[in-house]
Amino acid sequence: MNPFRAPLAVLVLGLALVGIAGVPADARAAENPAFWKYQVKGDFPTVLKGLKRGLEAAQFILTAEENLSKGLENNKHLFPGERWNTIGFDNVTAVHFCSVVFNQEVFNIDMDWSVLCPFKAVVYTMKETPGEATVIVLRPTYLLARDPHKKAREIGRRIEERIIGAIQEGLSY
Repeated sequence: MNPFRAPLAVLVLGLALVGIAGVPADARAAENPAFWKYQVKGDFPTVLKGLKRGLEAAQFILTAEENLSKGLENNKHLFPGERWNTIGFDNVTAVHFCSVVFNQEVFNIDMDWSVLCPFKAVVYTMKETPGEATVIVLRPTYLLARDPHKKAREIGRRIEERIIGAIQEGLSY
């Protein structure tokens, strides 16, 4: 295992969170078509549990879970002053998941699409809005929109619909 992988993931998420800080919450997803964003009422542990329950019910295999906010907290000495959490995030966890069916399908068409698997959903809460959590996913339709393969857009649509449906079902408690 690459010893730099986890710290790099924490750093990338931290930079991404800092980068979107200045944009109003409602506009963020609309301004970036690469993301599907879903806001839900509930405390962080309940939302995270619902997300995982929905993915597993839709026959996704959970492959990893990273507590990114804890990783940033443990490394805040790397950031000068109070700059490590300038936007006020509270909890941030990434859930990685796969679908054996989609893996097989995309691998048999174009090995470059293997970058899709595992998929990742990030759940986060902000200190200023307790009781509200956000789930964000990179849209497979966005990644495959310009792919020249004739099946790319259809597969991207099916994958995305299944992921979004699973998440919404899991969070409809």
